[in-house]
Amino acid sequence: MPASKSYAHRMLITAAFSRTESVLLGDFSSDDLSATIRALTAFGAKFDSVDGGVKITPAVKVERSVVDCGESGSTLRFSVPIAAALGIETTFTGAKRLGERPMDELLNCLKEHGIKVVGKGLPLTISGKLSAGDYEIDGSRSSQYVTGLLLALPLLEGNSTLTVRGESSKAYIDITLDVLQKSSAEITKNGNTFFIRGARYSVCGDRKVEGDWSNAAFWMVAGLLGEEISIGNLNVESSQGDRRVQELLKQAGGDISWKNGRLTAKPSNLHAITFDADDIPDAVPAMSVALAAAKGTSVITGVKRLRIKESDRVAAVIDMLTRLGVHATYNEYDDALKIEGVPHFDGGTLCSYNDHRLAMAGAVAAIRAQAPITISGAEAVNKSYPAFFADYESLGGNICRLPV
Repeated sequence: MPASKSYAHRMLITAAFSRTESVLLGDFSSDDLSATIRALTAFGAKFDSVDGGVKITPAVKVERSVVDCGESGSTLRFSVPIAAALGIETTFTGAKRLGERPMDELLNCLKEHGIKVVGKGLPLTISGKLSAGDYEIDGSRSSQYVTGLLLALPLLEGNSTLTVRGESSKAYIDITLDVLQKSSAEITKNGNTFFIRGARYSVCGDRKVEGDWSNAAFWMVAGLLGEEISIGNLNVESSQGDRRVQELLKQAGGDISWKNGRLTAKPSNLHAITFDADDIPDAVPAMSVALAAAKGTSVITGVKRLRIKESDRVAAVIDMLTRLGVHATYNEYDDALKIEGVPHFDGGTLCSYNDHRLAMAGAVAAIRAQAPITISGAEAVNKSYPAFFADYESLGGNICRLPV
């Protein structure tokens, strides 16, 4: 598996504001990670390609910058508080749905601490400089607000506190804390309050980014629906929430096991399960394909935050499954996605909705389809996994690239 996008964003940031240069090993060619590298370059850091990764020279002081976040919500929500902490007047731009994704809670928090914000959506310009102090934010809509502040507050002179109301996606906060602690940041937690010591990060030497469990979920499902697939470069004790997918698939009857440091998924007869996806929203597209091929009716709860991703991912998943001949519905009152499994999928044309995880889910669904599947907007995989279709072909998948 390629480098974890969640870990890589955070490790690039801590390296960019460290005291010494360092090397980060991994593939950072995805669109989202490229966006974070652009942002950090705009903030004064330098990135040079080396064998297997990048050498990072810590940022020098800049007064103004313009940051193109592409379609990366992580880049935007992490970079805004960092720019505020550094006192860099910054204009943020982005593409497609990024400007529609919510930021109000984060921006209001920064305004309360003296940051001036001009613009609604994108472009967005901020100016002013944060000071150490007591911060409070509602993190129920996105854990990225919390991560952005946790990455920014150690850059201030003096100590701060961050109190979080309605925290969600705890696994992503755990990743942030893991990266910060390994970067010599001093952060402790008591209840829902973080205590943050002001000091720059400190990283040195070579560090490797662990493999991506979110993208590994698609190969696990592919192995269960098709032929045996073995997956390497995964951390069995990872803080990534999507590591839980292996247990969910086992719960559904999947034959998944570890051998010689690799995770292996073998063809299995799956059955329906019910689970809460609030902490693992990115796993829903892959799990929806697995459960669509399972016997019985499955229910995935805690999916409402999926409606503000790269697409309205709830509506997009239902549309994908419907086109595959699967009956799927969403009950807003119960916040539950219901999927009625079928033995085989229909062929036809699927829309990626410019969502990398929908494109990968459609490709995996083709394993059980009775006719070819065409995916419009398949290039969306570049957001997190540019090599996805090359890997798909290397495993025996048949792909015909159509002219646009």
